[in-house]
Amino acid sequence: MPNTFHHALLAGCTAMLAAPAITAAERSDQETALELINPISGLTSFYNGFEFRNFQGSLPQAGDQDQGYYTLTSSVPFELDNGKRIVVRASLPISFGTPTYETPEDDLGEWQIRKVADTLPTDGYFISGHGHLDDITWDVAYGGVSDSGLITMIGVAGAFPTSQAGSIERDQYQLGPEFAIGKDSDWGTYGVWLKHWVDVADVSGRDVKWSTNESYLKFFFAYGLGNGWNIIANPEIEYDWEGAGSNKLYLPIGGGISKTTEFWRVPVKMDLELYNYIESPDAFGPEWMLTFAITPVWQR
Repeated sequence: MPNTFHHALLAGCTAMLAAPAITAAERSDQETALELINPISGLTSFYNGFEFRNFQGSLPQAGDQDQGYYTLTSSVPFELDNGKRIVVRASLPISFGTPTYETPEDDLGEWQIRKVADTLPTDGYFISGHGHLDDITWDVAYGGVSDSGLITMIGVAGAFPTSQAGSIERDQYQLGPEFAIGKDSDWGTYGVWLKHWVDVADVSGRDVKWSTNESYLKFFFAYGLGNGWNIIANPEIEYDWEGAGSNKLYLPIGGGISKTTEFWRVPVKMDLELYNYIESPDAFGPEWMLTFAITPVWQR
């Protein structure tokens, strides 16, 4: 596991140093804001996302649980001669206070609870876990934006088993396809981004009894208000094909506001969003989520 983490970190740093920076051909704040919404963006950026979730569910004390999350995502584009580009992304997530459900047989995290919810004993109790590194995720995508503003992207995404969550870590290498389609228009940007992940290998020497078969459908939307201000919405629907009964679907609705400006000549996008889950696993799942993100852009 340490070797995997070091190799992933080294690869990410090498990519960032080798990537061609976007020259500041005085792109407006509004243009930068809308470009950063695009999943096949031509900007090198560093997303810093802070997320707070409150939970609900039928398990005892489920409604008293909450969790903090920090994610650093680097996005590095490589321009191609055909007008398209390759974008390499890597995300380093850190979880704070991860709720863990303890039973006489197992300690279970959220993703494990939904797989065995129908047979889970209700005499367990929740504890708040320590802060830890979660699985590092990555993707390599190919695509671009046509003259008419059509956004298209295909790629491959995955995760390395770098989690330090003890008994609730997955211990799996995950891999799957991704696809996005959208539109740049006069008033903003919108589209959908689909991913599907399965486990392709387990960590050697670990007794892994859970499988991964999950789909993610993310909507991206920005309505330009001018001067770098945008109304935004980025809800992500998740469906766990291995979930038990009514413990498969996550369906959030909501949105927020975004402002892009410059600090010391560095373009920075700031987002504030609030989501309510109108569908969430019955046994244990999020009820609402608040996110705040700061995304600086690297340029010459």
